[in-house]
Amino acid sequence: MLARRYEAPTVEQVLDHIRQDLGPDAVVLYARERKPPWWWRWLDPGGVEVIAMPRFAPPAPPPRWRAAAPIRLTRGRCRRVAFVGPTGAGKTTTIAKLACEFRLRGWDVQLVAGDTWRVGASRQLVEYGKALEVPVHPLSALERNLHAEVLLVDLPGVHPSMGQRWEEVRNVLSRARPHEVHLVLSATTSSAVLRQVQKDVVELSATRCVLTHLDEVDSPTLQEALAAVDLPLSYLTYSPEVPGDIASARSRTARRWLPWG
Repeated sequence: MLARRYEAPTVEQVLDHIRQDLGPDAVVLYARERKPPWWWRWLDPGGVEVIAMPRFAPPAPPPRWRAAAPIRLTRGRCRRVAFVGPTGAGKTTTIAKLACEFRLRGWDVQLVAGDTWRVGASRQLVEYGKALEVPVHPLSALERNLHAEVLLVDLPGVHPSMGQRWEEVRNVLSRARPHEVHLVLSATTSSAVLRQVQKDVVELSATRCVLTHLDEVDSPTLQEALAAVDLPLSYLTYSPEVPGDIASARSRTARRWLPWG
């Protein structure tokens, strides 16, 4: 039972007892002055009786998050979209998922394998491209006028302290001239690291965020991640499988994974 009963000779004494026991924000539920019959007061002088309970803070509201529009394509026009973020966040897998989605809808999709630092990253994207029947180009292809309706550019995991790699990513973005830059973050990353990553890569001009690995975290961890993400969410992924398991943040599928924003 959360409520407790207190007695003391005076109001000041009983309130002092309650504050010491339940804290300064305790809630008084009931109070009365207790006066026994006059012939009994030599044994019981009476006093004050109070029933009180501790005050509980209301549950924290779910984190507010914003849903950005998904990638918008136009027939006959090329939309260049680059993906940046830390190593292991899921950039290559996200690109493969999106390439499959656009390919199934009849769009002309092409990929640029820009992660030349991580061992096997380019080969992984090439294998995805073969399976999806989607062309995969090296970075040098950015100098040519690639005829595609959507060009997805994969970039290496970066941090400003990485020196040469950081400069290379900046140069690739300058050459690619992307219409959109999506920052890929993993929900398994601590909220403190998520906030720091967003500060570190602000120079790369990302305007949207892809949140990955939702299937690997519990609800409290996901809420912490959402609270730490400042950019609006464009997509979320919830398994490493390709194709599938990717959803626009504005879709009904996203609402099943995320609390209301």
